Amino acid sequence: MSNVNKPSIYDPCVMLHDRKTVFSRKTVLDGKVSLVMPEDFVLLDEATRRKLYAVSDAPGELYSNEQGCFVVGLKLTGTRLADAQLDAGMDIMKKVFPYSAHNAQLLSAKIMQAQNAPLGVLAYAHETLLEKVYQIMFLSSLGGHMLVGSLHFSLKDSEWMLPMAEEIIGSYCDLTKKEGGES
Repeated sequence: MSNVNKPSIYDPCVMLHDRKTVFSRKTVLDGKVSLVMPEDFVLLDEATRRKLYAVSDAPGELYSNEQGCFVVGLKLTGTRLADAQLDAGMDIMKKVFPYSAHNAQLLSAKIMQAQNAPLGVLAYAHETLLEKVYQIMFLSSLGGHMLVGSLHFSLKDSEWMLPMAEEIIGSYCDLTKKEGGES
C-alpha cells in the first residue's frame, strides 16, 4: 500500500470503520499536554476505564468515542524522569509491561522527537480477554516526572491504523514548556 492511500490525522476527514472521523488538537491532563485525536473522543469515566483495564493499572485519563476502534490513555506518574533518562524509562517499561499484559511481545523500541519533546516509544502486541491488540506506549518527561501514554487498537486493524497512531503520538506537545526552554 502506498503512502498516498494511507489515511492521515491531518486529512480533512478519515474513514474509520465506515465512519467519517475528523481529527483536531485536544488539550488534556489539566492543560499540560495536547495531542491530535478524533474530535468526538471524550474522557471516559472511572467505571469504563476499569472495564477496559480489568487486569492492569488503568491510565489516569482514557479517551475514546462510542465507536471505540482505538483508545488513547495518559498517566502522569510519581517517578522522576528527565528527558535525558528516556532510555532508562524505556528499560523499566520493557521489564514491567510484560507482567501487566498477557503474552506481550515487544515489536519495537525507539526514541523520537514529537512537537516539542523527545518521546520513548515502545510497540507491543498482546492479548486481552476479547482480542489481540497492538499497543504503542510513549514515555516523556512532564514537569520532571514520567508521563506514560498509550494508544491501543485491534491487531487486525494495525496495517491501516499504525501510520495514524504514529502521527497521533508525533503530535504530542508539552504545554508546560515555554518556547525556547523548560518551564
